[in-house]
Amino acid sequence: MVELKNPLYNTAAPSTQSIHADAHLRVTSDVAVPISVSTTFDYDKTDVKGCNYGPDQRYVYARESQPVQAKVEATLSTLTEGYAVIYGSGLSAAFAVLIEHKPKKIAIGECYFGVKEVLKQYQRLVPGVQVVGTECSFDGVDLVWLESPVNPTGEVKDISSYALRAHAAGALLVVDATLAPPPLSYPFRQGADIVVHSATKYLGAHSDLLAGVVVTKSAKAAESLRYTRYVLGTGAGNLENWLLLRSLRTLEVRVRQQSQTAARLVALLESHRRAAVATACHTPSAQELKVGGRIAAVSHASLQLCATHCSFIESQHPNGFGAVFAIRFASKDSALFVARHLALHRFATSLGGVESLVDWRHGWDAAADPTLLRVSVGLEAFDDLAKDWTQTLLALHDHEAAQAKL
Repeated sequence: MVELKNPLYNTAAPSTQSIHADAHLRVTSDVAVPISVSTTFDYDKTDVKGCNYGPDQRYVYARESQPVQAKVEATLSTLTEGYAVIYGSGLSAAFAVLIEHKPKKIAIGECYFGVKEVLKQYQRLVPGVQVVGTECSFDGVDLVWLESPVNPTGEVKDISSYALRAHAAGALLVVDATLAPPPLSYPFRQGADIVVHSATKYLGAHSDLLAGVVVTKSAKAAESLRYTRYVLGTGAGNLENWLLLRSLRTLEVRVRQQSQTAARLVALLESHRRAAVATACHTPSAQELKVGGRIAAVSHASLQLCATHCSFIESQHPNGFGAVFAIRFASKDSALFVARHLALHRFATSLGGVESLVDWRHGWDAAADPTLLRVSVGLEAFDDLAKDWTQTLLALHDHEAAQAKL
């Protein structure tokens, strides 16, 4: 079987990698990769263990592998600078890491609540597993789980510093980089041992597939994961693989644009918030109070950089900080009003799609701040999104003013 990863494209730009990194697996004249829905494949006529798909590929049963999945893994392996293994969801990818490495003591910090639910399932299967925070001592820790950027705030962690601490303790560092796929971040460069993505998000991008990815540093580690995936049947479906490959072709242009728009939108909303705050040098106008008076806080890596002057942020994210941010309001009702009245942001969960989304995380996670909205910026024009926010904030002011008179 031909190697999935094509070294010819290791030094190409991400957009070139996205389109051509699987070219060595092409066996038909189709320019667009054909959809393959078959679960089983003819054996070679002379040797049941021989190649049966072109001169150097062999497929037997889709639970093990199939042609489009191979192309997806080849493309992602090159893009992520590792060896990618595809799963049926981001959470199944997270669980695969745990059952592969069987940690007895895990350090985990801020992260998607679903990952913590997966961890609870792992603890049911492996009694006695200890869990500590990432700010605690790593003594005795086998595995450190770090999410960066963090869901839902879009703020980033210093991967290099966590790598140093983890490796000093003899632990593996797993980085969930879902919110900053290539070319926004490359966690292996900062010392990560394993990288995880929910491919449902930016890698998939069209809100029409579920998939997850585990990326390892070695082909051997990836093969071990693939064997367990084959036994447990936790891979992505044929159509999902095809949809994912389609989306990867445009990955760089999408995430760069989304990240740039998000940074501008964050700056605008933060400026509205600040303009509504009275200081010794500034008295807010009536209009400034109407627009920004109900905004309590805005969170994003771009603001984190301005506030802390952390040099690691720019080096870790040279091509953008990601397109997810959080905005907090003065009350739960204010947050829900905004979520329900934005015209160009769908009020729905998930993130990373071409369409902008706004989510009230408290509806899913009781521990989440009820005044917080998570915003995932899509590919709409900045001017249109900015107008949408301004109109909605003005509508919020008018609504609350009317309510106060009742």
